[in-house]
Amino acid sequence: MGELRVTIDYEPRRQFVEFHNRTERWACLVAHRRAGKTVACINDLIRDAMTAKHPNARVAYIAPYLVQARDIAWQYAKEFSRAIPGTTYNETELRVDFPNGARLRLYGSDNYERLRGLGSIQ
Repeated sequence: MGELRVTIDYEPRRQFVEFHNRTERWACLVAHRRAGKTVACINDLIRDAMTAKHPNARVAYIAPYLVQARDIAWQYAKEFSRAIPGTTYNETELRVDFPNGARLRLYGSDNYERLRGLGSIQ
């Protein structure tokens, strides 16, 4: 199968360019309210899911509570991944399934036990 090239309508704000260009697996962002942290994180997760070398990669956005994850990030996850052909959405599980088998899922840290046994989360 050939390489799929997709352009997502996202231009990172200046303060997040270094975040997107990092080589480390983990990152910590400290920015003021409304700086665009969620949009940057969702787009970073989409890129990681679509470029992961691990088959069926799993990436996660974790908010303090699941309802916050839904309110804060779910619309962004759908909006920015819509440009990827073959992407499907599970509204109940707050899950984005990508055509390469990767998944982006939203969680709340209020139920951290839910994260156990998920395999390799990127």
